[in-house]
Amino acid sequence: MTEDPNNRRSDSAPPVEAETSDQQYKVGPGRPPKEHQFKPGQSGNPKGRKPKPPSVVPDLKRLFEKAFTTKVKLKQGEKERNLTKLAVGIEQLANQFAKGDRHARRDAIVYANMLGVDLLASQTKALEEALAPNHHAILEAYVRRQYDKVVQPPPVLAPPDLLDDDPEDQRS
Repeated sequence: MTEDPNNRRSDSAPPVEAETSDQQYKVGPGRPPKEHQFKPGQSGNPKGRKPKPPSVVPDLKRLFEKAFTTKVKLKQGEKERNLTKLAVGIEQLANQFAKGDRHARRDAIVYANMLGVDLLASQTKALEEALAPNHHAILEAYVRRQYDKVVQPPPVLAPPDLLDDDPEDQRS
């Protein structure tokens, strides 16, 4: 090993000498006897690694899709309808949402955002159609008044020619 001037070991490994005979080979940790070493081309694990258990995800996905695409018969009065379980579930979610269920409201909003559905688009159209032009002007004036209460107008600054910035005048 090489030593540095501070008496510390060097991280570099000592030079490896070519082994020319069995007498120079030393048996020790990580150096098994020659007769117990693997022969060239022979694997250390001839049976190979154990196979990984197959994933259940494809089976679960297939079962999930099958369960939701199964059709069921619904009776609404005297009329029968064939719908998928997914369609029935979404209708139930919408009905619970309409009744005010907070969990259904949360779920419906999450699903709408994921799917890019604008839940308020039809409501804004109906509101605009319901307002007559004069009602719209009244609402605009009300919003402006409320906005003025919340937002403070910027301070009025004097023009630069009226400002007295002369340092001599400020000393007296």
